[in-house]
Amino acid sequence: MWRDMGVGDRRSLDRADVVYRQWAREHLKSGDFRAWLASNSEGKILGGGALSLHPVQPRPGYERGVQPYLLSMYTERAYRGQGVASRIVREAVSWTRKQGYRSIRLHASEMGRRVYSNLGFKRSWEMKMEFRQQSKSRKSRRAKR
Repeated sequence: MWRDMGVGDRRSLDRADVVYRQWAREHLKSGDFRAWLASNSEGKILGGGALSLHPVQPRPGYERGVQPYLLSMYTERAYRGQGVASRIVREAVSWTRKQGYRSIRLHASEMGRRVYSNLGFKRSWEMKMEFRQQSKSRKSRRAKR
């Protein structure tokens, strides 16, 4: 997924894969993470996606303090444009509704925006601030001052 989006070098992608697998195992066990896979009649995995239940501040109309968040959507290149992602998203939305949640959130890649908007997702305005990671030598120079 990240490689297709042009994020990271091989080393960071390999490390992220290891960390993600551990994170997903832990969260699947806890029940605050669900995953769906789409396969063909031969059992080949065509794509997958997941839903994480994020703790959030309770607010009027959303007293549960949990926000379902769709993530890790991926379809194998050979199967893109065939409805694989849409089927997975519909399953996640269905599960979310059955659990009594009132909304689902996600961050869409450029590749995924059309899938989500076609299924009824609306664009929202979230802001972020990114921090650069300081090198160890720069941190130690600051500490000495």
